[in-house]
Amino acid sequence: MTKKKPKVLRIPLYLDPTSDYGFHKLFGEQANKDLLIDFLNSMLPDHHQIEDLTFKQRQQIPDDSDERSVIYDIHCKAKSGEYFIIEMQRAAQKYFPERSVFYGSTGIVKQGRKGKNWKYNLKTVYFIGILAFEYDMDKARWGKRQLMRNFTLKDESGIELSDTLQIRYLQLPFFKKKPHQLKTRFDKWCFFLKNLESFDVIPNILNEPIFMKALAATKINKMDPMEYVAYLMRRNAKMDYEATLDYAKEQGMEQGMEQGMEKGIELLLKQGVLSIELIADAYKVSVDYVLKIKEKLTLAEQKSAQTIFKRGRSVAK
Repeated sequence: MTKKKPKVLRIPLYLDPTSDYGFHKLFGEQANKDLLIDFLNSMLPDHHQIEDLTFKQRQQIPDDSDERSVIYDIHCKAKSGEYFIIEMQRAAQKYFPERSVFYGSTGIVKQGRKGKNWKYNLKTVYFIGILAFEYDMDKARWGKRQLMRNFTLKDESGIELSDTLQIRYLQLPFFKKKPHQLKTRFDKWCFFLKNLESFDVIPNILNEPIFMKALAATKINKMDPMEYVAYLMRRNAKMDYEATLDYAKEQGMEQGMEQGMEKGIELLLKQGVLSIELIADAYKVSVDYVLKIKEKLTLAEQKSAQTIFKRGRSVAK
């Protein structure tokens, strides 16, 4: 009987660009601004091609204490005035379209100016969701499935009221092209994002300066040890969270999603490797939310310690 060869664990050479850390390393750093511009231009119309952009604050603080603060993955403004909110989404969310509208609308409302001279001369806000899952599976709602879906404000006959808010979804799993089929810059970026973590040999079609720089920016052996540990911790936390979401969906428990997120945050707090800010960033929640979980965890640990102490005294007597 022939023995099966044990599977060899493959250690990736490059970061997963669909993880929070990998996505920010690739597109969210000032030094890699040209990568983000090239990627965005590959999917934008000719009249909104970007010459230069400025990174904006990722967290939008509300004017009213009752309002919800917003934390974007990437928030930037083009030299010509357009705003871009780019979200990397690994797992499906029930209200993701509503979240897209909320985030995009926040970008519009923030353009408001006090005084009589402001004439509602709004600049276009693009909300771009890069999805690591297939979203438009409900044929009754979405009709023909598409790699890229573009939404604007239109009436029932398709006449556009305004293009001020543009929502675009890029569904990476829907991209099936092989290296020899890549024709456009958009094709190449889709292929790059979908397959980067599995690259052992770089396809010749990507042998261009912009993709060589993207590869260098995401190479794992260029990271310092603490950076690598942080990446693994955040990636594993995200995977655990997604597994919990899948279970919650199967069981029909929306409450399970919230509980799963709390458990994941508790685990990271116990491990003590990541800061409060990094944990909040990994789960896209506020720092206050993580601090509340930490406070609950501390109280539970104190209660447990007191119980053990009382039992010890009882045994001693």
